[in-house]
Amino acid sequence: MAKPTSRFDYEQATQITKQLVNQMPQWLRLPFIRSWVFWAIITLGISGGLVYLALGLLLNPKAVPNCPEMFVPMSSASLRVYCGQLAASKQTLPDLVTAMNLVKDIAPNDPTHSYVESNVQKWSLAILRLAESSYQDGKYDEALNAAKKVPNTVPAYKIVAKRMGQWDETWKKALAFDRETRELLNTSKWVNAYAIAVKLTHLNNNYWATTKYQELADLVQIAKADSSKLDEAHQLVKSTEIKPLLKAVEMAGKIDVKSFAHAEAQTIIATAATQMLKLAKARLDANDWKGALEIANKTPDSPELKVERENIINLSQSQSHAVNGTISELETAISLLQSIKSDSPLYAKAQKFSGAWQIEIQDLAGLQRARSVAATGTVTDLQSAITEAQNIPTNHPRGKEATQVVTEWRKQIETVEDTPYVQAADTLAAGNTIEGVQNAIAQLSQIRPGRALYAPSQVKIKQWTADVQRAEDGPILEQADSLANGGDLAGAINMAQRIGSGRAMSAQRQERVNDWQAQLQAVNNLAAAQKLAQNGTPESLLGAIQAAARVPKSSSLRTQAQSAMDNWSGQMLEVAQSVATSDLRRAISIAKVIPSRTSAYTPAQNFMQQWQQQLTPTVVPGMPKSTDDNGLPN
Repeated sequence: MAKPTSRFDYEQATQITKQLVNQMPQWLRLPFIRSWVFWAIITLGISGGLVYLALGLLLNPKAVPNCPEMFVPMSSASLRVYCGQLAASKQTLPDLVTAMNLVKDIAPNDPTHSYVESNVQKWSLAILRLAESSYQDGKYDEALNAAKKVPNTVPAYKIVAKRMGQWDETWKKALAFDRETRELLNTSKWVNAYAIAVKLTHLNNNYWATTKYQELADLVQIAKADSSKLDEAHQLVKSTEIKPLLKAVEMAGKIDVKSFAHAEAQTIIATAATQMLKLAKARLDANDWKGALEIANKTPDSPELKVERENIINLSQSQSHAVNGTISELETAISLLQSIKSDSPLYAKAQKFSGAWQIEIQDLAGLQRARSVAATGTVTDLQSAITEAQNIPTNHPRGKEATQVVTEWRKQIETVEDTPYVQAADTLAAGNTIEGVQNAIAQLSQIRPGRALYAPSQVKIKQWTADVQRAEDGPILEQADSLANGGDLAGAINMAQRIGSGRAMSAQRQERVNDWQAQLQAVNNLAAAQKLAQNGTPESLLGAIQAAARVPKSSSLRTQAQSAMDNWSGQMLEVAQSVATSDLRRAISIAKVIPSRTSAYTPAQNFMQQWQQQLTPTVVPGMPKSTDDNGLPN
């Protein structure tokens, strides 16, 4: 059997005895009972008994009781008191409760009962102290459970009950302050929230006054700081452009989920998401499904907008499939639209696309059948293919394509039908005879305008017609050249003009005629100039020079004309020099009109200067100017 963990305390026993005496009923407080001798005997008896028991336990280890295995109903009061004290000495809640349970059934008439009551009072207050410690540490439920272990029959219960009431009142206040602080934080009222949180420091509870207060104060500071970070996001989310909205989402997304500004950030994100979906819808209305899909994929998730976002994505993706234009892709596109419910704003658009794509699938199937028939390339099959394709109305999604293939197949038919004319024409033209080429042209002329081979046949007809015209007009132009080379320019011009306008050699003919006409004009101009020059007067000589100047520089007569002009200008200068002996002014007027492009021009200018000086003699100061009969200076 294990030894006891502590020895009996005699002084404590004496004090307990005195307490028991004071708590005795009135009838026990008789004079003899109040005698110290009486109580000394009683005390010595009880103490002696306990000492005897203790000494017995110490001296006889085998007799030491095993309290955990003790059967309480059959154990003596003194043994239960001993085990109770032994348990209570550990000062833990379970051990104090165990101690109280050990002594709770000791009879009121037992000599140890008063001593037991004193210990129960002391143990109850010890339980209250443990509960108070838990309460101050914030373990409210644990504190209540501990305090409730105190029996309501002991005097200390009143103290315990009063303290539990205080705990309840304080705890309710603390919870109310905490709730109010958090509600104010949720509405971004940082100053008011902090003022409520400070009230926790005035409560009689260490946990709320320190730990919880600091927690709320930190939340206020964090929420205030986070909210200031959202100021720019509030402005950005007002934009109707994608980049600012994405920036607002990015800024709001950085707010920690534990922050009270998180709700504010989520509001910003939700607003941005709404704006982004509006932009995506606008892109859809503008048939920009790529832009709509890009925006919808970047739109943040939101429970309220989840269905709308998915509808935009499905509608955009359906168009991305439909644009490929195959039956399987169109079927995939239609299946994506089936998820858009009738209460969606996009339902009408989805139904419109779905109906159009179903018609397009039918038209594609018809085009596939027509192409399969046309693959042989025969006129009969091509006509059958055209009939099949013409069943597709022009206002259908594939109506334009059907019209195009019908046009192509008709050209194929026309090509097949008109190719024999082309082959026959090529054979006839291969002989390079005028008659053969003319017959080839006749063959190609059977191809009607608007048919597939009409344009290339017209190119050949134009080329062969030009060849015939060159063969017919070449000798005429050669004969005109021969006349011109022989000096018969007028005859050459008349011969060349036999070639009509619009013929293959009409441009060459006109070029030569223009040249010959210029040469003929040059001859006439030079002849007229020579005739004028025969008069020999300054005026006739000037007219001759002007007529000769009209001979083109490109003319073969230009050199002859220039020589004549130089000769006639020299004659004009000689006349001026002759006149100068009697009339300087007349001489100056003649020299002045000599053209600058003649050889006499420079000498004429020199003479004019001399004659001008002679008309203005040097005046000697003090002498009158001499004048002639006309009043002009001599």
